[in-house]
Parts: sequence; C-alpha cells; structure tokens
Amino acid sequence: MVDSDETPHAGQNDGTPTAPSDADQKDDTAAAVGEAIASAGVGSEYLYADLTAIDGISDIVVRDGVASVEISLPLPSEPLREQLAADVVAATETVTGVESVDIDFRASAADPGEHVDMLPDIKNVVAVASGKGGVGKSTIAANLAVALADAGAAVGLLDADVYGPNAPTLLGLDERRPNATTDDEMVPREAYGVRAMSMEFIAGEDDPVIWRGPLVDEFIKQLFGDVRWGELDYLIVDLPPGTGDAHLSLVQHFPIAGAVIVTTPQEVAVDDAARGLVGFARHDTPVVGIVENMAGFECPDCESMHDIFGTGGADDLADQFDVPVLGRVPLEPAVGTPDGDSEPVRPPGIDVPLIGRLELPRTNEERMQSDRAPPLALRDDGGAAREQLRIAATRTAARLNEAAVTFRD
Repeated sequence: MVDSDETPHAGQNDGTPTAPSDADQKDDTAAAVGEAIASAGVGSEYLYADLTAIDGISDIVVRDGVASVEISLPLPSEPLREQLAADVVAATETVTGVESVDIDFRASAADPGEHVDMLPDIKNVVAVASGKGGVGKSTIAANLAVALADAGAAVGLLDADVYGPNAPTLLGLDERRPNATTDDEMVPREAYGVRAMSMEFIAGEDDPVIWRGPLVDEFIKQLFGDVRWGELDYLIVDLPPGTGDAHLSLVQHFPIAGAVIVTTPQEVAVDDAARGLVGFARHDTPVVGIVENMAGFECPDCESMHDIFGTGGADDLADQFDVPVLGRVPLEPAVGTPDGDSEPVRPPGIDVPLIGRLELPRTNEERMQSDRAPPLALRDDGGAAREQLRIAATRTAARLNEAAVTFRD
C-alpha cells in the first residue's frame, strides 16, 4: 500500500476556508447596496415607479468604503432629484462596509426593444392626447419635451395635430422651414434642445387643413418616415383632440411606448379624457399617467388659490383606471405672455409713400432669431406651473422606463 502524500499539492484545498479576495468583497458589497435600495422601494412614493425595478440604476461600484451609485434616468425636477438622491444615500449607508455614498446622474432612457424600420433609432414613442380640445394639450406636450431635453435626454417633438398645429409657435419656430437631405428626408428644426416637425412647417401657419381620414393617415406616416430624426430617447407626439384618424394611424403603424392623457378638472373634460384613455387601452398601449392642467389659480393680490374649473377630476379618472396623476399644473399668466423682453426683429427695407413699407428678404440669421420667451418649463417666472411641468416630465420618464422593462420581460 502506498502512503498518501500528506502535503497538499499547489492549488488543492486542505479544507481550510479561503479568504475572499478584495474583488469578491467589493462585488458582494455592491450587490448588498443594490438590494438595500430595492428593499427601501426608492422612488415608489414620488416617481410612481421603483427605481431598481425600472432599470433606473445603471452602475454600483464600492471602493475604499465609498459607494458610487449611477442613476440613469432623466430628472428635470430638482426637488425630486434631491429626494431621490437622499433616499438612495439613506438606504445605502445601512450596508456594512459603506462609509459614504456618491450619487451620479445620467440622462438615459430604457429601450423597450421594439422598433420599426421607419424609426430604427428612437427608443420611446410617446403619445400626448386629450379627449377634448382647449385643455392645453399642446402646451403640455411642448413643455414635457423641453423639460426632458433640459435634463439631458435626446428628445423630438412631432406635432401631429394636423388641424391645429401649435408646436412651432410654442417653441418660437414661427419663421423656420425644414431643410432636406440628399435622400429627400426632411430635417427637423431644433429649439431648446428639441428636434421638432410640424404640419405648420409645410402648410403655413395661416392655411387651413381640410383633410379626410386617408390623407391624415398618409401624412402621419410621412411625418415619421420621411424625417431624419436621428437617435432619440423620446419622440413626443402631440395628437389632435379626440380619438380620430391620427390616433388610429399612430397605434396601428408604430410601437407606442406609452401615452400621457391631458385633462382639466371639470367633469366634461374628464369624461372625454376617459374615452381617449379607453381608446389606447383597446390597442394595448400603456397609459403612463394623467396631467391635470389649469388646476387652480393663485391670485397675485390675495395669494389664495381659486379652483376656477373645480377640483378632483384627474383624481377620479386616475382612480377609475388605476393610473397616477403625473402633475397638477395651475393656471399661470406667463403662459399667455410668450413674447420675450427683446424688441421684435425688423427686416431692413424702405418706406414708400402711398404704398407702405417694402421689406427686403430676411437673411437666414435673421429668420433664425425669435422674440419669444422659452416654454414655461424653462422660464424663471414660471412659478408653481413650471415645477409641476418638470415633475410631470420626471414621472413620465420613470413610468416609461417601467413600461419598457415590463415589455421586455
């Protein structure tokens, strides 16, 4: 019988536990940080979406007792951003081995992974709709777009309200017209970091559009497919009021990541908004939430809030369909004063007796100038409405991430 060698060979374990390497410890601590954030349900209360469940955390690294957490979500609202950072820090500091926490933000949207050849580089197509006209849908759509762009996201705004296009006016693009590529694709105009395309660029601001359904369908497809959008996190689509041809074209031809429903508090607007919400549900389009516009007015003299259009309409709708209210935007006088402080640009010309002024053609630089103030979400004088718009944009981004993750799973 041959005696066995009592000395362990190199690479063999003699039964004594091996101490984990530094890399293993760091990985374990990073995993514990992620679990702590998930257990705390960070974001659920005010984003209406759990930060970890919606892929809102892109990286966790622990080194020398410092946990570096990267949050990958556009966060236009500064108060919500600060709250989110504070909650992540509070959850992370409970983890053994973590002495301090660094928070980094990166504006990146989750990709549902569903694309069509017409829109290969757009992650999320987002419909903004209302059942009734006059509720401020276009204003909400434009402000959601500029708020997300201001937070660092790549954003486009498609003004599909063919019967009443307003996006150029809201973005100060009244005098601009789209260029074309050598492939005969239209190039979106850009303002405040948002790439915009509108019927008004093509038909002219004073020309009425009187089209039947088939023409609307073809034009909607053209606005998507014949435009060089480039890579976008979000393409915000401002739809006409109601539930007509433009809506059908959108849901039938394109993958819609989610819809935002705009209403005012009064019952007649809420009833119509409910029909719009049901219309999206029938086509399996997730409704990410409701924005209640004109939700009260703060008197500048007495500083008291007056509910001119009533209260509770959006809450009733949210309860009925189990979706959140993304924001309540009060009436703000600054919305009705879009003109900036600068004097309007006057082209060169001559005054001719009995005829009037003959103006010379404007240069491209002159045409690019605008005397309009930025959209309300970017204005310092926007008051509570400005913050509610940015809160709505932040929650929209979070809910779209949730919809993307759900779709992938």
